[in-house]
Amino acid sequence: MRCAAAGFFLCASLWAEDVPTPIAEAVAKNLVRAEFTGNGRDSAALHLINAGKVPLKLTIPAGTVLVAENGERQLTLRTLAADVAAEADAALPTAALSSKNTSASRKLAISPAGEPKAAKLLAYFDQQNDLPRPTAQLALFMALEDLSWAGWQQWLGPVWSAENPPKAHPTPVEVAQAVDAVAFVRLTEPEKKPALLADENFKRLALHNSWARTKAMALYGITVDNAFTGDPSATPDLGKLLHTAPNDNCPICRQRAQMQKGNDF
Repeated sequence: MRCAAAGFFLCASLWAEDVPTPIAEAVAKNLVRAEFTGNGRDSAALHLINAGKVPLKLTIPAGTVLVAENGERQLTLRTLAADVAAEADAALPTAALSSKNTSASRKLAISPAGEPKAAKLLAYFDQQNDLPRPTAQLALFMALEDLSWAGWQQWLGPVWSAENPPKAHPTPVEVAQAVDAVAFVRLTEPEKKPALLADENFKRLALHNSWARTKAMALYGITVDNAFTGDPSATPDLGKLLHTAPNDNCPICRQRAQMQKGNDF
């Protein structure tokens, strides 16, 4: 009996070591020092220092809110798992929790409070592979503050680089991403009527966008009559139009292929 009990406790101990400890808990117990920095918008960096000699398995869940000294918040979009023997660095994809967030490097800290209004979207994001960050960002803005089309254009701002002169927004890719964002909001909150969806400028761009037209038709409840019988077609199912796997020929995959083709010249 003593051998069996000892074996049980040994297995339990090994199992416990394999379960990652949330970073917030590890910091509170002084097991690790965590230094966060971020740009207030789409990314944050994490530097971890193990305070002991035993390697640690740590995790930071999707939906963790990081807050700056000025009160601006950003939220992690993916769950991070990290093995820390001595020190480790990680990049965190994030989204801003307010369209008023400024873009500047700043120190961040884990907020004890999450963002309940983002929970449904985060659960849906977890089912999507290769989800573009701008799509997730706009969906969150619509869920949190019902951001308008004009507000989204203001957030995007001009695109500058040495190789790329300034160009007007929105680009066809941005329109397709916005259509996806509206689809996520409608799927998670069917009763919600986003201000962006009612914008005539957005509607025109969405229905003229070759990558997003079918999905836009589903959003606006538009059907196409059969040219031979005159019968209306069924409205497409939004859930079947979203990206589910790499190279599944969804609008996201097609727009990525088009962008890569353009980079070949």
